[in-house]
Amino acid sequence: MKGKPKAVVFYLGIVIFAVGMLLQFLFPEAEGAMQSLPLVLTGFGAGIIGVGVANILRKRNIDSHPEKARQYEIAEKDERNVRLREKAGYATWYVTLFVLAILSMVLVVLNQYLACFLALGALLIHVIGWFVFMYIYSKRF
Repeated sequence: MKGKPKAVVFYLGIVIFAVGMLLQFLFPEAEGAMQSLPLVLTGFGAGIIGVGVANILRKRNIDSHPEKARQYEIAEKDERNVRLREKAGYATWYVTLFVLAILSMVLVVLNQYLACFLALGALLIHVIGWFVFMYIYSKRF
């Protein structure tokens, strides 16, 4: 882990946060989607800033303590930890699959067709992503 920590995520969060704040001041009496867009961008930007700061602090901590960096790398490559992450990923995949399917059915019953189509689109992307990653990983390993 040589060099300075890359703070691209941090700067991206600052830009999104600033755009959200700017939109709030430029369009204070907006209606509809433009009323909530600045708030969403501000919150999203603040969250990304937090992730960027945590990433920078983690990288600096690892860079300043080589022994911790070595232990971290060993833990990342440990066979047991890799297998645990795989199992957790499989379980999460199935939970997300069933939650999206149930959400789609509930939205159809509630006559919320637009939201249902969005949930079905997310479900389709989820399943297609699984096939794509299976293909990529079958070629890699």
